[in-house]
Amino acid sequence: MDQFDNLDKHTQWGIDFLEKYAKFVKERIEIEQNYAKQLRNLVKKYCPKRSSKDEEPRFTSCIAFFNILNELNDYAGQREVVAEEMGHRVYGELMRYSHDLKTERKMHLQEGRKAQQYLDMCWKQMDNSKKKFERECREAEKAQQSYERLDNDTNATKADVEKAKQQLNLRTHMADENKNEYAAQLQNFNGEQHKHYYIVIPQIYKQLQEMDERRTIKLSECYKGFADSERKVIPIISKCLEGMILAAKSVDEHRDSQLVIDCFKSGFEPPGDFPFEDYSQNIYRTISDGTISTPKQEGMRIDSKTTVGKAKGKLWLFGKKPKPQSPPLTPTSLYTSSTPNGSQYPIFSIEPVHYCMSDIKTGKPRIPSFRSLKRGVSWIKKLKCMMGYEQCVCDVAFLMLFTLIISLLSHMHQEWLVTVT
Repeated sequence: MDQFDNLDKHTQWGIDFLEKYAKFVKERIEIEQNYAKQLRNLVKKYCPKRSSKDEEPRFTSCIAFFNILNELNDYAGQREVVAEEMGHRVYGELMRYSHDLKTERKMHLQEGRKAQQYLDMCWKQMDNSKKKFERECREAEKAQQSYERLDNDTNATKADVEKAKQQLNLRTHMADENKNEYAAQLQNFNGEQHKHYYIVIPQIYKQLQEMDERRTIKLSECYKGFADSERKVIPIISKCLEGMILAAKSVDEHRDSQLVIDCFKSGFEPPGDFPFEDYSQNIYRTISDGTISTPKQEGMRIDSKTTVGKAKGKLWLFGKKPKPQSPPLTPTSLYTSSTPNGSQYPIFSIEPVHYCMSDIKTGKPRIPSFRSLKRGVSWIKKLKCMMGYEQCVCDVAFLMLFTLIISLLSHMHQEWLVTVT
């Protein structure tokens, strides 16, 4: 009985620990539920909202991603199964058992306290009878001493001696009765005490021990159920993960590329090569001693198709490349000349320029004023803007030729004015 309070504390600690583990399981269930909910929200967020078949994914990478989302949704469902299994098999069982355990513990402790109270009551009765017997014995001793004193006293009357004798007999009788009562109470207390310490209390302690052992077994079962709840869904979760791996393996980059090709191909043929349009055939002339002669033709004739690539990426001296126009009325031959490093540059005939110069010198003057001369110069500028050059050498040659033409026209205009006057 001296360890009854310690057992009381230990069993209370066991129930507190059981409830603590139940609280742990509850929080784990909440985590699983929130995890499953967040996974489902994530899947819902990234799932395509298809309103027609045209918007269905065609690329293997997109299809694989959507398959992964489906598997993840199934995985979230398995997390919900885990939470439900833990809640039903572990948490609910723990809470019910905790309630039963508290009731059983309270009953056993009450039985122990009652047994102790009964033993204490027996002890008090035995103690009271003992004290009463002790008191009656002292009174009997006093009555005996008083009787002996009166009996030995010669002056005492016979009535006093008889009265003392009767008092002695009364006290002796009462002492004997209290003695018997004390003996009975003592025997009863010893029996109850033996029963208390050898039968009642050991039985209560055994019940408390069995209760605590059942609590420990229940915790062990809950630990196992906690793990089994997770293990039961492992095969299905493994299938979900295998489905994700299969979805990853189904990605075909060549098929996606072919889908892009099939989707954006137009069926049109590529554009052909642009032909070479020569706008500089009327400008290359060499002037010697005031006459216009035809330069020597060197190299071989250049095909217009072979010069398109070169002319296409060149810079134009007077701004943007002019729009294609119809070829001039006076055809010329196009030749090329090779440089030491192997490159070629064009050389053009100057017969049209010679024809224009002859018409200016021999023909009838058609320029009434210097303002008309300026309009002629603007016509030459337009002609110059229509001409492009392949090389810087050609550009320099054109500038020199243009300067010479302007000076000749000015000189001819002065002579015409002299002739008119």
